[in-house]
Amino acid sequence: MQTRRAWIVTSVALLLGACVSTPPSQPQSKVADLSGEWVLTTESRMGKQDAHMTVRQTGSALAGTITSEAGIVDYTGSVKGAAVAFDFTLEMPGADLKLDYTGTVEGDTMKGKAVFGQFGEGSFIARRK
Repeated sequence: MQTRRAWIVTSVALLLGACVSTPPSQPQSKVADLSGEWVLTTESRMGKQDAHMTVRQTGSALAGTITSEAGIVDYTGSVKGAAVAFDFTLEMPGADLKLDYTGTVEGDTMKGKAVFGQFGEGSFIARRK
């Protein structure tokens, strides 16, 4: 009888232990560190244009400047896992033009799609200097 009671108590203890144990934590998505200097190449119907991109990163938030033949613009964006997105607005005579960049990060390269407001879309690739 005592052996049976010990077996029941042990079984109940194991069952309760399994019910209250916490599941293993899910791996956190590692945020890529994009801080630094980049060469940003944007391709559109008008051809390719290179620009210098400075990235400042705080957590998943991105900010910085893009310097090209058209001048210097400030941008903001974010990185979540391998996904990156940033945008800026070009002030043009008569209207402002918002440009949206979305893509992925692979090591020291970012690449993806660029949308030029009502003027269509193209692609981009950025390489860390």
